[in-house]
Amino acid sequence: MNSHVDFLRESFRNLRLTGSVARSSRFLCKAMADSINPAEARVVVELGAGDGAITRFLLKRIGPEAHLYVFEINPVFVEKLKHTIQDPRICILPESAENMGALFSEREIESVDYIVSAIPFALLPEALADTIVNECYQWLRPGGKFIQYHYSPHLFGLYKQKFGNIHVQFIPWNIPPAFVVSCVKS
Repeated sequence: MNSHVDFLRESFRNLRLTGSVARSSRFLCKAMADSINPAEARVVVELGAGDGAITRFLLKRIGPEAHLYVFEINPVFVEKLKHTIQDPRICILPESAENMGALFSEREIESVDYIVSAIPFALLPEALADTIVNECYQWLRPGGKFIQYHYSPHLFGLYKQKFGNIHVQFIPWNIPPAFVVSCVKS
């Protein structure tokens, strides 16, 4: 079955969870993954992995000793990830990103190096978006990076308020065109 068709079908079933009707392009996936320095990426987190388009690029980018913790709440995508990505570095968590603190504590993770997110924050209640961004900030190590993509600049202020700095890269070769926002925790 075609991955693009599967993604489109699941998007129409639950657009609020997926936040998009098209898979991320290889240009967007590469831009997200290229924001990671493999030498510093020991613990990497992906929020809203969908069917794994970005996940695959992250696994190519990180080193053999790194760990990738993937949060995905859509059960269809969770099953697809479990069946299509077999890699000892990945841990697929069928949980909401707002629960990351409890899950990290259970696993004795003290901090993370990178958080890569495709969560459709623009479609979430503001309080939930704030909670998730606060959790990301709390769990990133100093110098760690939060990387998020959006289709409009409307939420850039949320990241600037929390992190104090943002770097924006425009990716025109995506449907729709996207912005990659990178924030470093000081």
